[in-house]
Amino acid sequence: MNYGKIAIALVLLAHPAQAQTAGAQAETLFRQGKDLMAKGKYADACAAFDASQKLAPAVSTLLNQAACREKNNQLATAWGLFLEAERQTRGATDEHSRQFHQVAASKAAKLEPRLSTLTISVAPDSQVGGLQITRGGEPVDPGAWNKALPVDGGSYEITASAPGNTDWSSTITVGPEHDVRTIDIPRLKAAVLEPPKLAAPAPARAPAATRRSIVLPLALGGAALVIGGTALGFELWARSTYDEISPTMSEARRNSLWHSANHKRYAAQGLGIAAIGTAGAAAWLYFRSASSEAPSANHDAALHLAPMIAGDRAGVVVVGHY
Repeated sequence: MNYGKIAIALVLLAHPAQAQTAGAQAETLFRQGKDLMAKGKYADACAAFDASQKLAPAVSTLLNQAACREKNNQLATAWGLFLEAERQTRGATDEHSRQFHQVAASKAAKLEPRLSTLTISVAPDSQVGGLQITRGGEPVDPGAWNKALPVDGGSYEITASAPGNTDWSSTITVGPEHDVRTIDIPRLKAAVLEPPKLAAPAPARAPAATRRSIVLPLALGGAALVIGGTALGFELWARSTYDEISPTMSEARRNSLWHSANHKRYAAQGLGIAAIGTAGAAAWLYFRSASSEAPSANHDAALHLAPMIAGDRAGVVVVGHY
């Protein structure tokens, strides 16, 4: 089976089907436009003719577009459409097309003296570099400046802009028929450059070094507690060993327990001293960092607890100031 030929055949069949659908829609819209124009609903009728012409262009639809615009007081647009119909049928050979040509030429000739015009006047000293002009939001080519051009009746916003200049705009109203209007474009004023806005200062933050300085004393304080707890454990262990000594046991056993208890107590004392030293260092570093962050004549009270074992005593040392 030759699928390529089948695909081509389907495509060829699809195009006539689409064309027939567009033609049917165009005809329906054309009839609706005729009916709406007969009822005096010119704006809706013109929209229907426009849609029909877009789907299936035809001179007959073009003439009805022009006639509808004339009824809707859009004389400049109607004149342009009649001229286009005249141009398309200028070389017609069949009787029907020649009749269309005569109608289009006659209508265009009758409409021309009724047209309203608008001149956008731009003096040479107003033609600054990069000047752009719009009429009703549509750009106006520099070739159309200073020329009386036909326009439909209505209000038009005229704007002028150029790089480095302040924009200018004005509104002008043109009558639907026999109205001649002119609007002058002034020389644009140079734009005033605003000084750059300074960003608001960011909220003050403690220096990273100051924030980090608190970590060390806290770590030392935690170590002091651990060392102090270990010292307290050795002291309690030494006391328990002392309590095991009894006069009834052998001398060798008593000496062994005595020496063991002494070693544990010496360890407890050494650890206690280390805990006190570590706690003191932590307190000194903490108060130093606190005073560097917020110096004040009156410091808040700061107290630290650290275990202490000295001699045959164990307890807690309170370190700080008021």
